[in-house]
Amino acid sequence: MTPDERDRRFAGSAVARWSEFPVHADPRPIVLLEDAARAEDGFATAEAKLAFLTGAIDASKGVPEEVIRLMGRAEVRARPARAALRIDSAAAAEAAFATDRGRKTLPAWRVVAADARGPIWLLTEEALTRCWSPPERSEDDNPGGAGPHVLSSAALGPGGRDLTVDIVGGSEALFDYDAEVVEETAAVAVIPRARLKKVLVGPTAISAEGHPRGIRAHLSEPLGSRVLVNLDATPVEVQDSSTVGETASRERKDPWLGQLPIADVRNVQAIPERCWLRSLP
Repeated sequence: MTPDERDRRFAGSAVARWSEFPVHADPRPIVLLEDAARAEDGFATAEAKLAFLTGAIDASKGVPEEVIRLMGRAEVRARPARAALRIDSAAAAEAAFATDRGRKTLPAWRVVAADARGPIWLLTEEALTRCWSPPERSEDDNPGGAGPHVLSSAALGPGGRDLTVDIVGGSEALFDYDAEVVEETAAVAVIPRARLKKVLVGPTAISAEGHPRGIRAHLSEPLGSRVLVNLDATPVEVQDSSTVGETASRERKDPWLGQLPIADVRNVQAIPERCWLRSLP
């Protein structure tokens, strides 16, 4: 299987996972890009963080039952915490959460806990009913595993058909990028395709530098309420280009830098793939 064929398989699997997304629902369901529970400034101890992640809590009198239910959900499977996280108080409020259509202010609980350096924000149960996520992946969905996490964000142009997707790729001096689009009723995937701009003569070594790059993709139909997804099926933030400005204004200034020596010029074609699959720290 060629790399192109592999990526098309990943893209097909990714959009298929979102096939049941209610694209015609009004209002459109919320697609979160972060957990529904987050600690704003982290925790003072590793044990407190472990208790938070595993749902080990000890609530003070007067803490609402809804908060206890939400905090009791285990985020990860890990060894039991040695001590429960003490919940001192909780109040109804609002907080901004990252979604695939930008940050949205949603109903949330503001929780104060011992050993938490700041408030813990929990989406309310009512807000959670407005959120949608695909079913958990099974090995039968894609025996080859999940595809790479390539796209960091995207801007949608006027008319809803033109996307500029942001990736970490090779330098403009060496590489151009095209986009291959896979579209279905509920989801869209964009596959970056790297092209070497010039012929390198003789044995050549190239450092694998990660550079912010914007790639233009054209859709056959307006994106509308469909979800833009990565090759690993995770949703990607899409904003209207009029609100985010040019791609350059959103570029990250500190690219990941590393060394990837190449002993033979024939191997240079592997550089774009190895480069743009890396994420910035």
